[in-house]
Amino acid sequence: MENEGREEEAGEPGIGSALRRAREGLGLSFEEAEEATKIRRDFLRGLERDDHDGLPEAVYVRGFVKTYADYLGLDGGAMSRALKDGETPRRGARWGL
Repeated sequence: MENEGREEEAGEPGIGSALRRAREGLGLSFEEAEEATKIRRDFLRGLERDDHDGLPEAVYVRGFVKTYADYLGLDGGAMSRALKDGETPRRGARWGL
């Protein structure tokens, strides 16, 4: 399993780790998720790692989060709003427009 390179704060999961757990729980590969969502797998990896380098502008990232989360059976709208409101992740100004 890939090292996510991010510590959870106070045991509260971030958006990235929630996406990763959902994908792994469904037994999906990045390739399957890419095919279904049309989001490049390197972007999906970045989302799961809460790694902002290499991702496009925040407005696109929020759309990716909504699409990816919905695909995984999560509440994509709520996750996208949380990202916009700056609730999670707790670092990286590009995410909190």
